Amino acid sequence: MENVLASLGEAIVLADREGIVMFLNPAAEELTGWSESQVRGRPVSQVFASSPVISQLVERTLALGQRQVCTDVDLHLDGGRSLPVRASSSPVWSTNGSLEGAALVLHELTYQRKLEQTVRRSEQLARLGAVVAGLAHEIKNPLGGIRGAAQLLADRHGSDREIREYTAIMIREIDRLARLVEQLLVLGTPAEPRAEPVNVHRVLHDVLRLCEPQLNGKRVTTVLQIDPSLPNVRGDADQLAQLFLNLIQNACEAMEGGGRLTITTRMETDYHIVQERAPGKFVRVEVADTGPGFSPSTLEHVFEPFFSTKPKGTGLGLAICQRIVANHGGDIRVANIQPHGVMVTVLLPVDLKK
Repeated sequence: MENVLASLGEAIVLADREGIVMFLNPAAEELTGWSESQVRGRPVSQVFASSPVISQLVERTLALGQRQVCTDVDLHLDGGRSLPVRASSSPVWSTNGSLEGAALVLHELTYQRKLEQTVRRSEQLARLGAVVAGLAHEIKNPLGGIRGAAQLLADRHGSDREIREYTAIMIREIDRLARLVEQLLVLGTPAEPRAEPVNVHRVLHDVLRLCEPQLNGKRVTTVLQIDPSLPNVRGDADQLAQLFLNLIQNACEAMEGGGRLTITTRMETDYHIVQERAPGKFVRVEVADTGPGFSPSTLEHVFEPFFSTKPKGTGLGLAICQRIVANHGGDIRVANIQPHGVMVTVLLPVDLKK
């Protein structure tokens, strides 16, 4: 039986009727990081001491002779790691009908949780979008009239220093609100991306030229580590420009006292957006800064609309980035890097149409 279990893709742990681990298949070794020699001969309660819910499943199976299931539990591993898993324990019977032990099956839920989180966020954005789009349109038209009136006042009374100062403040704040409204419209009613071949390096070059004054003003050095042989991606050049503009501006703003912006591109040939879906070919773009990074609690919320760590931030930039990447069939991740800083990784599907 062990030969059969060794060939299965599911992580399986066998225990005898005394609750002693007798076998760990290769999938279980890979999932847990334990070798069979480490755990063979040890009680299940000891092996899963940090995950008592799992060991209790086996104990109940041995006591009752019945299958036990926990649909979602954290499996705590060495080094402080934990993995969400679905755990089930089934009785193992001998040919004469006596209970010989229990088979514990562990199925990792990391990708499922990620997918569920993505679906929830998409539903949240869809609900928000319907409200936001209507509200933004209602705000946008009056803003144009107010700005026009302020500009007219400034033109007619430009010699009055006080009026000139106040109208300049009004126009500046109206323009800021107008930019916010545009962001809300993009978030709420995103345009479908055009499906055409796009050279990512050309888009990055154009965006960096646009950001050059801001980067120089912040004393940020740009380092490019690109693979010029990369194929085109399939998407919308304008939307991808907005994506990289947001990421580069965020990185620049994070480096108040100057720093280094590193942009890396390379091929990703076997990447799963979702585990159950076939792997594909992607162009990987990494945008890394040397700023202070995010706290762990902040990192969990960076893609949520209106969540921002900046005093005057709208909290829409990364939400818009995620929406653009999702509409392109790609993936985006944010992580802290050592010794300090943040790296945003974007994966975009390769253009397979020639």
